[in-house]
Amino acid sequence: MTKTHTPGTGSATGSLLRLLREEADEAEFHAVGADGPLVGEALEIRSRLAAHRRREAALAALCETAADLASLPDLQDVLQAIVRRARALVGTDAAYLLLHDRERGDTYVRVTDGITTEAFRTGRFAAGTGLGGLVAETAQPCRTTDHPNDDRFAHSGHGYRADSVVGAEGLVAIQGVPLKAGDQVYGGLFAADRAPRPFSTDEVELLVPLADFAALAIENATLVEQVRKASAVHERLTAVALDGGGPAELAHALADVLRGSVLVLDSNDRPLAWAGDAPPVPAELVRELSEARRRRVSVARGGSCVTPIVAAGENFGTLFFVRGGLDASDVHALERAAQAVALMLLGERTVAEAEQRLRGEILDDLLGAPDRDPEGLRRRAALVGLDLERAHTVLVARGDDGDRRRRITELAGVHAARTGGIAGEYGGNTVVVLPGPAERAGAGGPGAVARVLAEMLTAGAGGAVTVGGEAAGPGAAAVVEAHRDAARCLDVLFALGRAGDGACRDELGIHGLLLGRADREELDRFVRRTIGPLVEHDAARGSELARTALEYFARDGNLARTAAALYVHVNTLYQRIDRISALLGKQWRHGDQALQVHLALKTYMTSH
Repeated sequence: MTKTHTPGTGSATGSLLRLLREEADEAEFHAVGADGPLVGEALEIRSRLAAHRRREAALAALCETAADLASLPDLQDVLQAIVRRARALVGTDAAYLLLHDRERGDTYVRVTDGITTEAFRTGRFAAGTGLGGLVAETAQPCRTTDHPNDDRFAHSGHGYRADSVVGAEGLVAIQGVPLKAGDQVYGGLFAADRAPRPFSTDEVELLVPLADFAALAIENATLVEQVRKASAVHERLTAVALDGGGPAELAHALADVLRGSVLVLDSNDRPLAWAGDAPPVPAELVRELSEARRRRVSVARGGSCVTPIVAAGENFGTLFFVRGGLDASDVHALERAAQAVALMLLGERTVAEAEQRLRGEILDDLLGAPDRDPEGLRRRAALVGLDLERAHTVLVARGDDGDRRRRITELAGVHAARTGGIAGEYGGNTVVVLPGPAERAGAGGPGAVARVLAEMLTAGAGGAVTVGGEAAGPGAAAVVEAHRDAARCLDVLFALGRAGDGACRDELGIHGLLLGRADREELDRFVRRTIGPLVEHDAARGSELARTALEYFARDGNLARTAAALYVHVNTLYQRIDRISALLGKQWRHGDQALQVHLALKTYMTSH
């Protein structure tokens, strides 16, 4: 407290010294009556002492703030202490701290001291509005002596009105400094009065180190959060790996830890696993995927982030994550997760390749030399889950393009593994051996199983895949025989032009018995030789003689039922039969020629 001084007591010099000791006002120095130069020197000393005291107070505040950084575990407590000290050092009515919300694109009030209205304590401001917007834009200290009438910055925008919040609090003069750590600006620290006042350079210098401490506290909290999230992700993913989980379990664990939606894409950008809503990857991120993979870095846009899954220089896929409020700690955790996924997929592929080699060797021995070491073959088959004492369904698959054989075998291997069977390459085809007869599995027989597999392989391989199937009883010999029949069935399907289809021997009927080893050219020659005139007549005149003859055989030669099936009058049918007889000869309905004609008709109609 400043003491009163009575002029005229003691010498002028003693009076001036006493005034300096008592921190008297400037007016009291002039009232002493001393010489002007002496008073001027005293006032200069007074100014230096005041600056010294401010520096001591600032240094004490910085030391206390540094101690807070080391002792206060909660970021909110540290920031609150900084704002409180800023208000005390500058001597303002209030102080507050604004932070940028990068997800929402605005700023919000984080902590306050001396603020009286709830609207201000919970306030949000549009980016670029108010003095806070000017501080953020310039990344430099800024001040205003009359905030409501300062035309250097916008006072409203995007539905926000900075003046309504600031005005309700009654703030007029405001000094702000940015919260910077390197090139990163987190927000600003502000000291404010409810009446006009100037802010000196010394007062700005008091706020700057406090703002730097606040930025450091925020950066440290961000780093701690990154470490915490990375540790939590590592712990959960390690547990998933130890439990033998795959991409699906990993996606759910990651979504749970980071509280968002996760989509795992394979190297061809096809969904491998997901947890949450599995939203589509935004187009702008899709365009940056190749660059992200090349540089092996994450790309974040708004609330979405893509992280490449890379191991040993090879692309295994992409992690896609979505959550509001995505920050640097989430991106760091995703990058750690991508490493774990890459190692998991690399390990899975290594194991799968080893198992595939073993299955291929077993198939070679089973189908090529089953009698060489029957007991050893039985033991090795058991290692991959194949019990030769049980019944099986044998399937043989082939694409219309030999370049896709490896992909077909990989897909078949995945399918076989899910159903307890094995798959591999043999004789230029992909062979699948599934446990149990198809009928017992409720699949409708080996033909139905073959069609299901053909559809699945066609979809996955990007081209038609044809599959022949056959049931096998217990024992290696039965598997060998079923494989031979399934392969013959496959050849028949190709010969009949049924690429992409699936069937078993019984479904092919006489085609399977007589034409199993015929190729397409042989079938065409057989058709032309047997019913060529009929086919040419239909092609030239648009008639249906071939269909009429086939329906005639299908109805056991019953003219009334044949006419009904063709939706024609019986007289019309008589005319057609007479025409067929003229083209093929009168014996086409009798004896061996009837068998040949019927077979040729079925072959022709199946492939056209």
